[in-house]
Amino acid sequence: MTSPELATNLARFAEMEGRHPRLLLATASSAEEPHHKHVATLFADGGFDVDIAPKNSDAQSIARQAVDCDADILVLIRLSLTAEDRVGVADVISSLAALDAEYIKFGIVGKTDDPARDNVDFVFDLEHLGTDDCEALVGYILEIEEDRVAQHI
Repeated sequence: MTSPELATNLARFAEMEGRHPRLLLATASSAEEPHHKHVATLFADGGFDVDIAPKNSDAQSIARQAVDCDADILVLIRLSLTAEDRVGVADVISSLAALDAEYIKFGIVGKTDDPARDNVDFVFDLEHLGTDDCEALVGYILEIEEDRVAQHI
């Protein structure tokens, strides 16, 4: 169920872009894969078109997929915070930069105390992820899009 504000913001975004906001969902390691369905469903119910990166994708292939699927947002599910993570935050950021895709907003769904929180655009707590987070993310991406349109970029 979407709130009136969320529905209005989704309609405004769709009017400007001709589509709903698009999100690519990836995982940092295989430990996060069980959370794919929950997170993807929540964002899809919140009005996002959700694409899911294949299992065992590395940072470069995730960044490439984000560009290829015209994602507005790249979300990395990251809970373990260990060196064994298949996908590191810095690697994703540098991979997006190598593709000149810094316009894709990048965030984490996991723990709010993630040490990489200062290097990403947003962090949501997986344990408390809800509709309010979808509303906030749609509002955030809408503001960016409105600024871009106002600047004629």
